[in-house]
Amino acid sequence: MLTELRISEFAAELGSAKPAPGGGSASALAGALAAALARMVAQLSGEGWEGFLPQAQRLTEQLLHLVNKDTQAFNQVMAALQLPKGTEEEKQERKRALRLATRLATEVPLQVMEFSLEVLALAQDVAFRGNKNCLSDAGVAALLAAAACRGAAYNVLINLPGLRGDELAAAARRRVEEILRDVGVLEGTITEHVTQALG
Repeated sequence: MLTELRISEFAAELGSAKPAPGGGSASALAGALAAALARMVAQLSGEGWEGFLPQAQRLTEQLLHLVNKDTQAFNQVMAALQLPKGTEEEKQERKRALRLATRLATEVPLQVMEFSLEVLALAQDVAFRGNKNCLSDAGVAALLAAAACRGAAYNVLINLPGLRGDELAAAARRRVEEILRDVGVLEGTITEHVTQALG
């Protein structure tokens, strides 16, 4: 499990010649770190954050799970590509396995986007209402959450050509566009607030 590695070991895996873990797992990790940072700021901000803390913890755990799941999904695509295709039956089985694996490899980063958008909203909350001494931390949480969304979007889009004719492809593209619009608005609002406050 990637999330059981030490940070130095994970970085070594990420920088190896192996194609996975790659940008998808890195994006999920960025989202998890953002959620953890937002939770830290909330805990240093006094009373009134009781409902916030479990939500931030849940998102941290969900995104850490997706760090592993993204690499697993990619490996399933690679395994499907290596299936035999000598007979017509083998070709059909390979095609079916590849489509299923590609669907999973699309759904996982889309989940990363959904969760990271939630994290970005939490980052906005702590940036505007949290401990002013932790404003830079809230700003970093926002940057990481936005990066997680944008990075995961790339990983959704790169898989869509493999889903031609699949209703998931059109729905995923629409959702990516919606989330990125929301990310742009939230990130802009938080950046402006943090920059002016630290100015």
